Amino acid sequence: MSDLATAEFLRGLPKIELHCHLEGSVPAATAIDLARRNGIVLPSMDATRLYEFGDLEGFLAVYQAVSRAMVSAADFATVTYESLADGVKSGNLRYREIAFNPTNHPDLTYPEMLAGITDGIEAAERDLGVTSRLIVAVNREQSPAVAADLLRTVLAHPSDYVVGIGLDHNEKDGPPEAFREAYEIAASGGLRRTAHAGERGNVAEIATSIDLLGVTRVDHGYAVLGHADLLQRSIDSGIHFATCWGTALFHCGGDPAASPIGAMIDRGLDVSISSDDPPCFGTDIGNEYMRAGAQLGWSESAAEARVLSSVEATFLDDVDRAALRDRLRVELAAFGSGTAPGEQPR
Repeated sequence: MSDLATAEFLRGLPKIELHCHLEGSVPAATAIDLARRNGIVLPSMDATRLYEFGDLEGFLAVYQAVSRAMVSAADFATVTYESLADGVKSGNLRYREIAFNPTNHPDLTYPEMLAGITDGIEAAERDLGVTSRLIVAVNREQSPAVAADLLRTVLAHPSDYVVGIGLDHNEKDGPPEAFREAYEIAASGGLRRTAHAGERGNVAEIATSIDLLGVTRVDHGYAVLGHADLLQRSIDSGIHFATCWGTALFHCGGDPAASPIGAMIDRGLDVSISSDDPPCFGTDIGNEYMRAGAQLGWSESAAEARVLSSVEATFLDDVDRAALRDRLRVELAAFGSGTAPGEQPR
């Protein structure tokens, strides 16, 4: 096995990202520019202070304010392109599944919003070689009826870029079971399913998301460590946990040793690392890998294997997933040592 991976290696490693929110990926300066242009007042119009908050509720208030500043298809194209460009620059991002909240933008129709995001995705792929797909995210602070109507709209306007549905915002305000209808509509249209669950300690949300919503992937899911039966069931059924190093630290007081992610990997769960809402938490995808790799003692081979295992959890179809897997293997071999046959990621 290789020696411990250096910070330079971890930042430059080609990466897959499964858990990143478009509205949480707006640099503070861009958010303020959009707000001024569109006549929106943010909690702070100072780029050095906009993303200051002390708890998740404070973060969500800023997130929703920044969402209100995005009012045109051009705004979405700009934010999408900039966020992908930052991922490429900061961490050699090669593929990202982007979650976005259509119902947080009532002044724009879903087709208009989708067109803007698609423009940003296609420009980033053309200019930078990074590819993307989209996850329509349900705001659980809104009603289940709003969610169901959203999914009917999504299915009425199909796009090759839209591959899944997610459930986000404050877990304390919207239990997964309330959104069963929306998830059933999504399933009827062939969309893959994930949900934020167990981020704030409620393990029952994870079981409900799996059993009632039919998710094959859980965003965060840290509470699974507190329930041995559910943990084993998640391993046996191949449930993937799309974790985020920076926001996990946010929830555990900033102590890297207290992060649950290492324990999740050690217990045998299928885990990936993503950046969540990178500028809001002062991070990026390269930094997330650097911090995780340093704390968990990754070798170069283990870090590479972590990337390859993430490919299998994408919401791509079999053909596109195989193409991405082949591409990543080539890029990893060119970048570093490559993963030894049969080696498992830590």
